[in-house]
Amino acid sequence: MTRTHVERLGEFREILVATRREGVRNVHHTRDAMRASGFQIGESDGSSYGAQLKALQEQIEAVDRAIEDEKRLALVLEGAVQSRRPTKPRIVKGA
Repeated sequence: MTRTHVERLGEFREILVATRREGVRNVHHTRDAMRASGFQIGESDGSSYGAQLKALQEQIEAVDRAIEDEKRLALVLEGAVQSRRPTKPRIVKGA
């Protein structure tokens, strides 16, 4: 079966979300490892990863908009195809 644009975009979104989750996991892992090694670190707000996180989130939101656009386009195309199909004439019986 051929994958649709929406399916491909959905798969791309999954990759971006997995990348975002991995980045957040790495931030926590690094902080925890540094603490375990005896480094004195404060409560980091994660700002060193914040720029990457922001860029990833913007990409995810762009993909979400693209998915909605593809769904809308599919409905428009489906409607155009249906409107080109010949309709059977209705037989109206006289009174």
